[in-house]
Amino acid sequence: MSDFISFIKSKVFFLNLGIAILATCLFFWGTSVLLSSYTRHGDFITLPNLSNINVNKAENILKIMNLNCKIIDSSYDEKLPPLTVLNQNPYPGAHVKSGRNIYLYITAAIPPKVMVPDMADKASLRQAKRMLESVGLKMGRIITQADQCSGCVLKQLYHDKPVSPGVMLPEGSAIDLVVGKGQDDIPGDGLR
Repeated sequence: MSDFISFIKSKVFFLNLGIAILATCLFFWGTSVLLSSYTRHGDFITLPNLSNINVNKAENILKIMNLNCKIIDSSYDEKLPPLTVLNQNPYPGAHVKSGRNIYLYITAAIPPKVMVPDMADKASLRQAKRMLESVGLKMGRIITQADQCSGCVLKQLYHDKPVSPGVMLPEGSAIDLVVGKGQDDIPGDGLR
């Protein structure tokens, strides 16, 4: 034990300890300098707002800024032109490194198809409107026709032609409805 204590008090021990501390400090300093150089610490690009512009223009803007464009999702919006940027990730104003991937959400060029519900002889005008809206269709013209059932949907039309339930149409299409308006003089047995 006394040999160990004398070694700790010796110049050789302090010399080795100093060399170890110096080597450790140099290692961490060198690593810090190399990482700063490799990651381009402090070198960044501020992202522009790409919302509501055409995806081709957005790609060109990002290419000029040395950034990569990735389209990751699309959704249909009839109020915006096809292939318009809806959102981006990272957000506008974010600081990013050159070569970074910028993810874009855009409007679809073609609306998705939805199934026409069965409304003829099954729904009132109010129910038909809800059924159409629930699948992404719109109620078009309402054409009245004399019939026993006032307010009942008699036929469903698309571009002035009968459309069968289950047919796939573009989302947002307008379906015209032929609706009974009732009649005062209906021949029959007099029961109503």
